[in-house]
Amino acid sequence: MTKDQKPRLLVVDDEDDFRTLIADALEAEGYAVTQARDGEEAVHLTRQFSFDLALLDIRMPKMNGIEVLEILRKEAPTTDYIMLTGSQEIHIAVEAIKLGAKEFLSKVQPLEELLNRVRNVLRSHLAEVKIKELQSAFTSKLLYNLLTPLRTIKSSVEFIEQESMGKLTDQQRSILASIDSAICTMDAILNDMIDLSMFESGRVEIEKFPTNLDEVVPIICSRYHLQADSKKITLTVDVTGNIPTVEVDPAKIEQVIGNLIDNALKYTAGGGLIRVNVSAKTLSEEGDQREYIAVSIADTGVGIPAEMIPLLFDKNQIFIDGKLPERKTTGLGLLLCRSIVEAHNGKIFVESEVGKGSKFIFLVPTFSI
Repeated sequence: MTKDQKPRLLVVDDEDDFRTLIADALEAEGYAVTQARDGEEAVHLTRQFSFDLALLDIRMPKMNGIEVLEILRKEAPTTDYIMLTGSQEIHIAVEAIKLGAKEFLSKVQPLEELLNRVRNVLRSHLAEVKIKELQSAFTSKLLYNLLTPLRTIKSSVEFIEQESMGKLTDQQRSILASIDSAICTMDAILNDMIDLSMFESGRVEIEKFPTNLDEVVPIICSRYHLQADSKKITLTVDVTGNIPTVEVDPAKIEQVIGNLIDNALKYTAGGGLIRVNVSAKTLSEEGDQREYIAVSIADTGVGIPAEMIPLLFDKNQIFIDGKLPERKTTGLGLLLCRSIVEAHNGKIFVESEVGKGSKFIFLVPTFSI
């Protein structure tokens, strides 16, 4: 949030008079306020806009405040939530706090007192946002500073490999090759960390253009045929049905596909198979039918233990295959994939079985959000 931006608040209540009263009072405080008459409208709005704070009424038709909170915590995890109620039901208050609500306030208290509680929550929220921005800026600067000496080392290794300082023995070449490989791995990790840091700080802009994924995906995959052939892996691409044009950032989507194919090649043995598929998919969400384009990358590789699957998109975890200790990844690439897909309001998930392979699927909506 820049200095000129107003904090954005969402007020959700089916009582028109109370909702308007609260919204007007908050606008008078200098906040940008959006109103929603029920939970479904609130969910729809959070898919279009980001909010610093949402005030949710407990008792509403269709979906009550607790149900709305559960959905919004997944849809908008960076938003803080205050629950409003006309009654004092302790068990509901406890449930709301467990789900992540910051406050549970009575609608019958004086307006000024209610506004003061809102100010306190918002002040805390904005302070946390500022701290995260400072942490992200520091992290990005640190990572960039690490890249410079790393690339200097790489240039020095390449200089020695050219035998500019004298003839090399086979053993020396082998050692230099290992060093070069380690440098390339570190370089890739640092770049992934920089990209992630920028996503988490909100400094990455998604530039969407009308894109035909049924044309783009095969072109991206064609760049990996030589690498697949060198490992005697068969790489196929299929397009199922009519694929509508979607609004995406082509470069970012290419980054996701490339990352997933790289992983598939890494964990698939010679003679294996990698299948890439593009298809249209319809999902039922909150009673609505939503259209997506699904891109899947399936391999016949080592597979992933069931207990490790929930950790794959967690940057605080490291996945190590016990049987193949040399196969090690920080998982940052997958976390970056998730960040890119979610920035497109999409979804990403994995299906896998040890010894039979893995299938990563990501969805991007055909509808504009």
